[in-house]
Amino acid sequence: MASPIPAPIKPYVDWFLREFQITVGALQEKGAKRFSRPLSVALILLLGAYMVLYRPPQAKSDALDAQIMAAKTIYDYGERYKTLRDQLASSYARLPPISDREQWLSNSVRELLDKEGLSADSFTPVQESEVSGLLFQKSSVALNLRFAEFYDLLLRMENARPLMHVEAATLSKVSDAGNAQTIGYCTTSYVISTMIPKKRF
Repeated sequence: MASPIPAPIKPYVDWFLREFQITVGALQEKGAKRFSRPLSVALILLLGAYMVLYRPPQAKSDALDAQIMAAKTIYDYGERYKTLRDQLASSYARLPPISDREQWLSNSVRELLDKEGLSADSFTPVQESEVSGLLFQKSSVALNLRFAEFYDLLLRMENARPLMHVEAATLSKVSDAGNAQTIGYCTTSYVISTMIPKKRF
């Protein structure tokens, strides 16, 4: 069931229907050929109105939509770049600086031992290798510790900032059980490494 026409616009609808019926009736009575010239003029006027009045604003609207989309794309890429840049900066902050390349690993391990009141029995020189612009450094330290000290030192090395990684750790009980000073102690060793980027982006 069709909905009723609202009262305010009903006179306009009635007028349009009357004019439409008159036009259709005239075409049927006189023939469409007689009205070919006015129809041609009307079509030309409609086409001209379309080209002059409708097309330019539509073209501007399309260009504006394209600019908005381009700006949105640039903004999205900008936000992604900022996120990646912050992640990269965070990663760099966890790595030793190139300026401390020579002594950072050995000095950092010694500082950890000093804080724990420990002394190393042996400390191997730092070995360095380079892969794709990254410097990988490795050293090892051996000392006698109680088990609790061994585990605590391992955690401190793994949680050190800048980054220090324990590649391997060994623990063996001191064999001289007759010596009271060695009871509860273990012979331990740690292989420690770090990574230093030669160039930061």
